[in-house]
Amino acid sequence: MMPTATTVSPEAYWAQFDIDGSDVDFILNLLLDREVPLTTAEMAEELVAQRLKRLEQEAQAAAEAEYASYLPKESYEVGQTLAFPALGGRIGKVVGVRPGENPDLGEFDVIQIEFEGDGDRREFAARLEDHALNAPPAPDLEERQLDTPQKVIERFGPRIEELLEARLEENQDTVRIAGRWFPRALVAEINEGHLNLAEAVLDVAGGGPLPTKDLLETIELPSNLSPQLAEFSLDYALQEDERFDEVGPAGQVLWYLRRLEPPEVQFTPPRLEWQGEIPDRSILTEELQALEARLDDEWALQGGPAEPSDEVTISLIFPHWRVGSLPLSPRLKPLFPTAYEAPRIRFILVDAHSGERFPGWVVREKGYVIGLEDWYRQYAVPVGGLVTIRPGEAPGEVVIETRDRRMRNDWIRTAAVDDRGEVIFTMLKQPVGTAYDDLMVVGVVDTQALDEAWMKRKRKDVPLERTVAHVFRELAKLTPQSAVHAQTLYAAVNVIERQPPAAVFAELISRPYFVHVGDLYWRFEASAWSGGE
Repeated sequence: MMPTATTVSPEAYWAQFDIDGSDVDFILNLLLDREVPLTTAEMAEELVAQRLKRLEQEAQAAAEAEYASYLPKESYEVGQTLAFPALGGRIGKVVGVRPGENPDLGEFDVIQIEFEGDGDRREFAARLEDHALNAPPAPDLEERQLDTPQKVIERFGPRIEELLEARLEENQDTVRIAGRWFPRALVAEINEGHLNLAEAVLDVAGGGPLPTKDLLETIELPSNLSPQLAEFSLDYALQEDERFDEVGPAGQVLWYLRRLEPPEVQFTPPRLEWQGEIPDRSILTEELQALEARLDDEWALQGGPAEPSDEVTISLIFPHWRVGSLPLSPRLKPLFPTAYEAPRIRFILVDAHSGERFPGWVVREKGYVIGLEDWYRQYAVPVGGLVTIRPGEAPGEVVIETRDRRMRNDWIRTAAVDDRGEVIFTMLKQPVGTAYDDLMVVGVVDTQALDEAWMKRKRKDVPLERTVAHVFRELAKLTPQSAVHAQTLYAAVNVIERQPPAAVFAELISRPYFVHVGDLYWRFEASAWSGGE
């Protein structure tokens, strides 16, 4: 049963708030009366205002009933109806009176109360002078602060909006586009000819993106339609047609022809694909778990919302470097545009060094941002290169920059392919154009040869155990101590195949031939290895 104003406090009322049928009817009538699409937030505030009116009416009805407030010092008789302020204003009837039995308290009564609604029965003291409830406390300030729609929304808005969206999604009488709702019955008819014209306009524009207003300039809809209703109707028709993709960030509706979107937006680049299972992270040490959280891998542990940051600097692993992408890690997600519903979002990348602007795409469902391949090449960003990301000055823009932009030849670990088609690692002088993470940098001699080796290994379906052991021994040859850092191993394994950090780290923990020597460095114990090679 839904709580009422006379059964719980305002705080508890809104904490237990739920959407009922009358609320849905109220929202539908609101949309019909306004005849304009509304966001969930706009409807939630109207719904709260309507509920506050209901609460006020209930409180007024209770006051008009002239129920006495329960005070322990008063005497009561069977049949009296009382209000209990300390219980949020619950209403109950006296159904029994008996003498109290406590020598320390003197003479007093015990009254039995049956509460309205659930029939709950409880006992209270009466004719008791010495009791704290005889001097009721002043109304709680926090309770008084929930007396306007704005104050309620400030405290409980996200929960109320979530409940409202869930009910509207179940309702067949409403439709939604880009976060706005409208009655299905009022949506204007958009025919196939209108949609074909929209396709032609987008085709001329190179696929898009174009706002709905630009499309409406070509599509002639009935003049009696309001501009907002015309936009919403066309938006809804485009959303239901597979030729069109809504790619605008939250707050904007932008349309694109799906067939002209970059292939990497429609289909996950093979280098970024991973279909394994994350191992039980509890086997990892605290140090390895902390390292995973720092690596900005889209497959790393996804906790709650990351702490907001003005900018984030990450180190690129080979798969993202190879396809020109960035991971949508917990730290990076807040810096990129999001959307109410669109799975793909087109936005603008801004080169911090030149000011050049070029398109990028957020692929939310697959956890990556695409569109940086040429930019990586322009600045000779190496695998392991440091890239800084921050929001742009305008909505829908993201600024990217590198560090230490000077070309030089550095001795770095380098991936190559031997005569057997196996990926090996060696130390070579390689040209680099930006700063990089020493633990993750990997030089590349022949990208095409690495691609061929990757495809060959994928066809063979080489077990991860053998891949990690092979890469570890290759890296161990490059240091006098033959020790390999867990972060370096993760970066190097990803040159050969896409693997999240937890999967690589689990190999270090679970295989007896890997021995931890401190500070996240490991050595290979050949005597415990029986895998051949």
